[in-house]
Amino acid sequence: MNCDRLKLVLPSNEYKYQVMEYKKIFLENEESFDGCAGLEDCETYEEWIDFDNRLSRKYGKSYVPSDVYLAIRISDNKLVGIIDIRKKLTDFLYVYGGNIGYSVLPEERRKGYAKEMLKLSLKKCKELKINRVLITCDKENIASRKTIIANGGTLENEVLDDANLGKSGTIQRYWISLKKRYADIYVGYKAKKTEQKIISVTDEYFNGDIYYYNFIEVNSPIIIPNGKCILDNNYKWIEFYDYSSKIKLTAIYDENSKIIEWYFDIAREIGKENGIPYEDDLYLDVVVTSDGEVILLDEDELKEAYNKKEMTEDEFKNAYKEAEQLMNKLKNNKNKLQKFTEKYLNQMLGWE
Repeated sequence: MNCDRLKLVLPSNEYKYQVMEYKKIFLENEESFDGCAGLEDCETYEEWIDFDNRLSRKYGKSYVPSDVYLAIRISDNKLVGIIDIRKKLTDFLYVYGGNIGYSVLPEERRKGYAKEMLKLSLKKCKELKINRVLITCDKENIASRKTIIANGGTLENEVLDDANLGKSGTIQRYWISLKKRYADIYVGYKAKKTEQKIISVTDEYFNGDIYYYNFIEVNSPIIIPNGKCILDNNYKWIEFYDYSSKIKLTAIYDENSKIIEWYFDIAREIGKENGIPYEDDLYLDVVVTSDGEVILLDEDELKEAYNKKEMTEDEFKNAYKEAEQLMNKLKNNKNKLQKFTEKYLNQMLGWE
């Protein structure tokens, strides 16, 4: 997808005339003002950009803050679309509206701009720490469905359109996870120079893919709050992706191949795309220190995500269930864990 044709900008007086022309065109064509933050109700541009005051009066307690962006074509500074990012979900938005609404000028459709706008808006969502984005569309809106899927949307379900938002009577609800982490994410990001290997393993100890990093030269060391260094020159990470599991293990070794810690991510899903393993993080983590202490991490992140409706109650409970089962399994089993990961470390280092 070409993502250098547009930029998202906050509304300013520079685009006053174009926004009001946008409204005129949509009214003339009887278009739906999706993502326009009530532009159809405003007589002036100044009234429209007073988003918080105007919309909080309109919706009362059900109002949620949002960021409205103009999608501007870089080549000629033309407004081609408007997009609205809602920072949290109400009960209504959770069922019908989602986090993002957007629209494109009729004359600028079928040019890939909607896909580009959505991709750019997902970057904004990451900056806002929205880790799982809900986007909805009318079941008959094929173009919108393709746009969502092209940006990684996964259909959760369909619901009756009791709010009369579309034409078909059915709303499709898609989720896009921004917590999905691919095994090759650290290439050029955490390190200037790395050695990587990936092997597929099916034996009595493990079934899945193992991804190996030797961080030959890092951009800067990573020191976690307890003062422990988990990344520096010639540190080695081994990541275990079991596609039948909800847990990803990372064994972290120092420059002398001495274990620093074992880090377990609780995942919504572990999968593989284009030959690269990934895990869709579900917030909770479990750490086993080099002396065998078992520690649960990031409960606050899990609870915050649940309160923001980024997960269901079942997912919230299952995250704790997976973590509890894992911690019970790990207690007093440091030696067994060490033997397991060192077997594959030695294999990656060519010692076996």
